[in-house]
Amino acid sequence: MCALVYFCLNAASYGVAFFLPTIIKGFGVSDTQTGLLAALPFVFGAVGMVLLGRHSDRTMERKGHVAVALLMAAIGIGLAGFVSNAVVVMALLCFAQIGVSAVPPMFWPLPASFLTGASAAAGIAAINSLGNLSGFAGPYAMGYLKDLTGNFTAGLLLLAGCALAGAIVVVMLRIDARREHLSGEIAMAH
Repeated sequence: MCALVYFCLNAASYGVAFFLPTIIKGFGVSDTQTGLLAALPFVFGAVGMVLLGRHSDRTMERKGHVAVALLMAAIGIGLAGFVSNAVVVMALLCFAQIGVSAVPPMFWPLPASFLTGASAAAGIAAINSLGNLSGFAGPYAMGYLKDLTGNFTAGLLLLAGCALAGAIVVVMLRIDARREHLSGEIAMAH
C-alpha cells in the first residue's frame, strides 16, 4: 500500500512538472517569463514542505498530514484543469505543489512505523522502486491525453485522481500510533 501511495504521488508530481513549462507557455508569455513562472510553484512547495513538515514533527503524526498534503495536490491539480485564467491556474498549481513537496519527508517515516530490521531495508527499497515507476507513467499519460484531447484538462484530472487515490490509500494504512511516534522521536534525535 505504501508503494501505491508513493506511485500516486510521483505520477501527479512528475506529470505536472514535466508539462508545467508547456502549460505556462500557453498563457502567451515569453520564454524568459515561462522559466520564471515555472519556478514559482516550487518556491511555494519549498515553503509549504518546511511548514507542513514542521507541524508533522511537532505533533508526531504523519498519516493525516500525508493525506491532507495529497488532497491539496489533488484539489490544486484537478481545479487547474477547469480554469482558463492564467493567474488562477498558477495559484492552483502553487497550492498543489505545496502538497506534492510536503509529502515525501512526511511519508518516509510511515514505513518505519511497521517495518523493522532487514524487512525495513527490503520494504523501503520495494516502495521506492515501485513508486518511482510512475516517473514514467504520469508524464506519459499526461502527454497521451494532451495529444488525444488537444488540451491538458483530461491529463490534469487523471493526475488529480492519482493524488486523491494516494490520499485514500494512506488513510487506510494501519499504523501503530505508538510506533509512529517512537520512529518520529528516533528520527528527530538524529
